[in-house]
Amino acid sequence: MRDEISTVSDDGARGAWISVGVPILGLMFVVIMLAVATLAGFAAESDRGYAASSRRLVDSALDGRGLALQSVALDYANWDQAYRAISDDWDPDWAEGNLYSSVADGMIVFRADGSIRYSWFADDVAALGPSIRPAAVDAARVTPGLRQLARAASPAATVTRTFARAGENVFIVSVAPITEEDNSVRIANTAPRDYLALVDVMTPAEVTATGAALDLADMTLSARHSPPNEDNISAMITAADGAEVGVLQWRHLHPGAAAFNRQIWPVIIGLLCVGGLAILVARLLVTRHMRIVADARAALDANTAKSEFLTRVGQELRTPLNAVIGYAEMIQEENASLETRTDAGRIIAAARHLGHLINDIIDQSRLDSGRVKLFAEVLPVAGVLAEVQGLIGPQAKAAGVELTTSSNALADFAFADHVRMRQCLLNLIGNAIKFSEVGGAVSVRARLEKGDRAAMVVFDVIDEGIGIAKADLEHIFSPFGQANSAIAKAFGGTGLGLSISRDLAREMGGDIRVVSELGKGSTFSLYLPAATGSALKVVA
Repeated sequence: MRDEISTVSDDGARGAWISVGVPILGLMFVVIMLAVATLAGFAAESDRGYAASSRRLVDSALDGRGLALQSVALDYANWDQAYRAISDDWDPDWAEGNLYSSVADGMIVFRADGSIRYSWFADDVAALGPSIRPAAVDAARVTPGLRQLARAASPAATVTRTFARAGENVFIVSVAPITEEDNSVRIANTAPRDYLALVDVMTPAEVTATGAALDLADMTLSARHSPPNEDNISAMITAADGAEVGVLQWRHLHPGAAAFNRQIWPVIIGLLCVGGLAILVARLLVTRHMRIVADARAALDANTAKSEFLTRVGQELRTPLNAVIGYAEMIQEENASLETRTDAGRIIAAARHLGHLINDIIDQSRLDSGRVKLFAEVLPVAGVLAEVQGLIGPQAKAAGVELTTSSNALADFAFADHVRMRQCLLNLIGNAIKFSEVGGAVSVRARLEKGDRAAMVVFDVIDEGIGIAKADLEHIFSPFGQANSAIAKAFGGTGLGLSISRDLAREMGGDIRVVSELGKGSTFSLYLPAATGSALKVVA
């Protein structure tokens, strides 16, 4: 008998092992494949990012050299002495004694017809002068808009640059008309007679050294594009007129692929270990407890448990969310790139929106469980309205909605919790702005209404928006409720704002009421107790 029981037990354990182990193995296979695909995607994206970033780095380096050359060219070309000694009365001795530079590799003075009047080259490129001189002048003369540079509105706009090639050497050419310093005289003169070209030569050795300085391996300069090669990155150098001058190429280090090869096997091995351990644990648990059926316990006080869970989760999410906002704001403030600042702004907006949703969920859960703490005090109505307008005014301006506030002299003080009163008003005004069209108006008016029991300060939030159908009014104050599904799709939102606002208003001894007509706008009225005489005496 015992043997039969053991056999049955073994058969059951074997069946349990198969029924549990096979799905786990299948799941692990799927997870491994997803991990490989994900890491491969990250690797490919990283490689593409490296190629784009290195191209931007090369472009920035070339641009920096060009700007430095333009600055020197402007200093020499926009100079009264140079104009008198070259264009008014040619003085070769003055040119030889003044036209040289520690920044440029060469200087060339040429006439509008291309004839060269003077040239100077630094010692390390002097041997290249005969080949560079005509190539630089030819490239300068075909630069678009060269004849109009002298009549530019500002001196800085009188200089331009291009690229040229002589043999295996590529060089930057910065050219400017030789003009007088006075802007009005320069602009009034006829077309310039002489031009100054500054040259910055990039020899093959200098190209390689520049690549090493930029941490780009094996940078070379070639006359034309090589066939497509995944192991190389290239950047075309073009003259100002669009002509191809050369191609810079450097080795693609494939940082993403290298990282993928380093990380994929540890990931796979780790997942296999986890899967094997999961199978062993599952087999042990199934073998020991396959005949035990656990009865589920009924949940006691489910609403309170749910509220506490949501509150805890919301509080735990706030800290990392605030960190995300803080770091994104630092990136936005400290980064000069417009694209990076724009992306950081999107991160901040999304994180703040998520923070508002978390706060709404926490408030709703606290209201459901009766754990909202209020600190009522005497509040000046005009001051609260000014505060609210300052907070939400930019939102109204961005939406193209005119926001105005006013208060009756009799409605001077309310007795409520400052933070919760402001929250209610911001929710109501924010909804009014959201559902108003561009060019619409939202007005907030405070008045005193005396009832049978007590006087109430009433804040009427009036908009000219889409309005609400009478049949939908009963839904808008329900948690997660909105007027209809079309409104939710068109304007978004969680449907918690009005529910929370009305519950808070009632906790403070007031209420929220609405009057609306579809297509003609809505009026939401926030009722709060007016401050009593005794309360005013305590404050005073």
